[in-house]
Amino acid sequence: MRRRRSSLGLTGFLFCVLFIAPIGLAAQNGVGVESAYLLLPIGARALGVGQAVVAGGVGSESIGWNPALIARAPREAAFNLAQQATGVIETDASGGLLWPVPRLGAVAFTIRYIGELPQASSLTGDEAGKFSITGVIASGTFAATFGKRASAGVTLKFLQLGSHCTGSCDLPPFPPRTAAIDLGAQYLVTRDSMITIGASALNLGFPLQVNDSPQADPLPSRLDVGVSVVPRLSSFSADIHARLEADLVQPTSGGDAGFRFGAEVSWQQAYVVRAGYQLDAPTGTGPTVGVGLATGKLRIDFAQVLTDLGVGLGKPTFLSLRYLF
Repeated sequence: MRRRRSSLGLTGFLFCVLFIAPIGLAAQNGVGVESAYLLLPIGARALGVGQAVVAGGVGSESIGWNPALIARAPREAAFNLAQQATGVIETDASGGLLWPVPRLGAVAFTIRYIGELPQASSLTGDEAGKFSITGVIASGTFAATFGKRASAGVTLKFLQLGSHCTGSCDLPPFPPRTAAIDLGAQYLVTRDSMITIGASALNLGFPLQVNDSPQADPLPSRLDVGVSVVPRLSSFSADIHARLEADLVQPTSGGDAGFRFGAEVSWQQAYVVRAGYQLDAPTGTGPTVGVGLATGKLRIDFAQVLTDLGVGLGKPTFLSLRYLF
C-alpha cells in the first residue's frame, strides 16, 4: 500500500507540472506598468533567500511563489510590510490567514494594499491637480496533498486599481480591474523531505484594461521551477539546521530566464540568518540578506534586497510577522 500511495503522489505531481507548463507558455506577451503590481515581492523570509522558495517556501508568504506549499503548513496569521525601491510606491502592506483543513488540505486568504505617491496630472494650467494610484489585490488559495509526497495548489486573485485626485485630473472613467490564477505543485523526492522540487505558473489571466481594449496591459505571467535541499548537519550539532534552494524563472513573454539562489541557517529553530542572489530576476540582479527570530508562536523576519533595482532610490526592505496558533 505504501508503494502505491507514493506512485499516485508522483503521478499527481507530474500531471500538475505538465498541466502548468503549456498554460503558462500560452499566456499573453509583454508586461504593463499597472499590471506589474502582481510582480512586486512580499515576505521577508522569501526575500532573504533571494526569492528562491518555489520548492521550499514556508507559511502564507509562500503563496506568491507556489500555492502548493501551504498544503502541509500550520495554521497562522501573517502581516507584511514592504518598502519598494521604485520611487513611486509609498505604501505596501498585506495580511493573510492560513487554515489547514483535516483530510483535505489547506485554505488561505490574503489581501494587499499598494499606494503610490501623488503625481502631477497630465492637464496643464491653473486647473491641473495631483493624482495617486492605489491597488488592492485580494486572493484565495486552496492546496491539497496527493499521497505522502506530492501536493498541488491553486490561487485565484483579483486586482483592482483606484484613482484619487486633488484638482482636475484625466482619470479612467471606471476602476481598472482584472483577475488572475496561479497554479503550483510540489514533490518530496526523499521520504525525509531532504530533497524537494516545485513548479508554478503565476499570473495567468486576462489583460488589465486601463483606458481601452487596444491599450490593455497583458499580465506578467511566468513559469518557475525550483529545488530545495536540507543537508544533514546532525554530525556537527543537533541545534543547527540549514536549507539550500535554487530556482529558474522564465517569463512567458519570451525574455531571458532568471535565476535565484538562497540559503538559510538556523540555531535551535529560533535564530535564523539568510542570504541569496538573484540573476535577471523581476527584482533585478544582486544579493539579498535577511534574519529571523522565533519566540513562542511568533515569527519575526527582516530582509533587504541589495540588487541593482532602483539604484539611487534606496534598497527594498521587508518585515514579516507570522503568528502560529
